[in-house]
Amino acid sequence: MKLTSVELHPANSSETAILSFRDPGRQNSYNVKAIVGLDADDIVARYYGGSGNSKFYELSLVRRTIVVRIALNPKSNENESYSSLRDGIYKLIASSRTGQLQIQFKRNNSIIAAISGFVTKLESPHFNKEQEIQITVVCDEPMLKAPVRTVISVSSLNTFLVNLQDGSSTAPHGFIFDLKFLADTASLTMADPNDDSWSFVITPSGGFLLDDVLHFSSEYNNKNLYLTRAAVDYHLAETITPGSIWPILFPGNNIFAFSTPENVEWTKFEYYATYWGV
Repeated sequence: MKLTSVELHPANSSETAILSFRDPGRQNSYNVKAIVGLDADDIVARYYGGSGNSKFYELSLVRRTIVVRIALNPKSNENESYSSLRDGIYKLIASSRTGQLQIQFKRNNSIIAAISGFVTKLESPHFNKEQEIQITVVCDEPMLKAPVRTVISVSSLNTFLVNLQDGSSTAPHGFIFDLKFLADTASLTMADPNDDSWSFVITPSGGFLLDDVLHFSSEYNNKNLYLTRAAVDYHLAETITPGSIWPILFPGNNIFAFSTPENVEWTKFEYYATYWGV
């Protein structure tokens, strides 16, 4: 992941602090000296299902702790001082009602990935020769994600065989989709036709009806499944066949299809590009 700067953004606040990586002319007030915690440390394999001899493990990280060391570079032409720059960071951290701080990783003006957490420590050694600030941020959701979902054009997808390439992510991740039913359908199975070790089967009472819309999400901390029928939502979690495996996307190529492809059509398909680290 090629980066040129890091920015600190409190949630729901217009405040920001730009932490430049490249500032040979020392034009930036804050410069990154070091960031610890951006690697994929302590990968955890959590068993979440299987079929026959196949067992499936979700690889994820434990809570991530990021430590950012920032050199202070007051600009005399703007009447800055070490004290005012320290105060600026304190104000930044306190400017969000939720208390959350988002760390954005940018390439020029584009946000490549971001992660949010809570500041648990702010250290500022006043009597060192080089004036610095060190911020510790604890992130309960440990994966770095793109700031907005990647939207796949449904015109590029079919329901007979989806062959989707995720060329950005470096980590597996969930996704969301909406599926409209074009005919009454007793049940729906989603599976990889080349891999019979997993399937995701939904069998609602009375089946799916014409014009039903199925809403699916396997995103982190946001798994849900429901259908909309005549403007009324019906939750379907209890209709998932035991032993079903929630589909997720992996870096690279992803293949799956539906059991009755002629009865359904895509109306939405989106996901967040997700990264183990920088």
